[in-house]
Amino acid sequence: MKIKPSLKIAWISLKTHKTRTFLASLGIMIGIAAVIIMVAIGKGSQAEVMEVIAGMGENLITINAGEMKRRGGRLRLTGNVTTLTPRDAQKLLQDVDDLEKVAPFESRSMKVKYGTFTAETPVSGSTQDYLSIRGYEVGQGDFFTERDLQLSKRVAVIGKTTVENIFGEEDPLGKTIRINAVPFEVIGVFAPKGLDTDGQDQDDILLIPLTTLLRRIINQTFVSTIYAKAVSKQKMDSAITNIRDALRERHRLRDEASDDFTIISQLDIEDIKLETTELFTKLIVSIASISLLVGGIGILAVMLISVKERTREIGIRRAVGAAKGDIIQQFLLESAVIGVLGGAIGVGIGVAITVGVSHWGPWSLILDGKAIILASAVCVGIALVFGIFPAIKASRLDPMVALTVE
Repeated sequence: MKIKPSLKIAWISLKTHKTRTFLASLGIMIGIAAVIIMVAIGKGSQAEVMEVIAGMGENLITINAGEMKRRGGRLRLTGNVTTLTPRDAQKLLQDVDDLEKVAPFESRSMKVKYGTFTAETPVSGSTQDYLSIRGYEVGQGDFFTERDLQLSKRVAVIGKTTVENIFGEEDPLGKTIRINAVPFEVIGVFAPKGLDTDGQDQDDILLIPLTTLLRRIINQTFVSTIYAKAVSKQKMDSAITNIRDALRERHRLRDEASDDFTIISQLDIEDIKLETTELFTKLIVSIASISLLVGGIGILAVMLISVKERTREIGIRRAVGAAKGDIIQQFLLESAVIGVLGGAIGVGIGVAITVGVSHWGPWSLILDGKAIILASAVCVGIALVFGIFPAIKASRLDPMVALTVE
């Protein structure tokens, strides 16, 4: 069986029926374009999630007092544990070699007053290292100093959302606000950070020295969270192990006792979010792949019609010496050509839409070369699979009967 003559015959036949060929390949076009776009959306979402996680702090390790459980898609503290202290943070920095910086942290929702306006705002306290550990930058003004911490100064640095909620369009620098009736001077404004991976606004923050919060505002000696920065991503696992050992020893926990704290690393968050986005990508790609199946059914229907219409042609070919294999090859090649044409146009459409949306649209889409190659191969495979039955049916036509068909 020679492929070249069969391919030429297949191509002439498809050119003769351009509309039918186009309709047969339409489902394949739509299917492969949809798959490419959906994969690009998934990859773009993954990249955005990883960027947000990186923005939360580099090599970040979070130690929370008590047990953290995921409720409503967010991690929430269960129980009231008061064993985590600022002293724990100092000792961790001294005892754990894999840590670069450590910052104790406490936050409460409080009434903040400016002039006659009052708003409910998260008021947080921490140390100077919080700035670099959590990836914040001061956009205007200054951050509080070590001396401010030692003297429990009443100064505050606030986020963009807090500025809008309390001051509106007014410049907050140098203004005095009252937190639970205690006056504070606004000395700085954070640069915008946006939402975190749980959808919480990182710009809705009012940060004051931790000593000021604990002594002058809420009158407590413990904290709910300690943020730590590992020296490198490779050292995060060993840092977590050493943190756990050091805290269990400081809290005098027996071997059989459970931890009275929860450690969450940036790697844990990345794994959870990657798993979620990959599952989402697989789901939408599976839905998009249905179009490829529909395209295969379209090829099946068109090829069956083609066999019926070309019965006399098939009879003539058989009469002049064409074998059954030649007929099968011809119709399989027609199916393959339809798949290749539909796939090529679909790839072009998918790539064009992806690039266009990424360049001019509000979303970030990322092309995946592997997905394009795999989808293209699937197109040809589907075309061949759905072309087998019509090809076999055509080969089984009796030449004498076929020649008598009008």
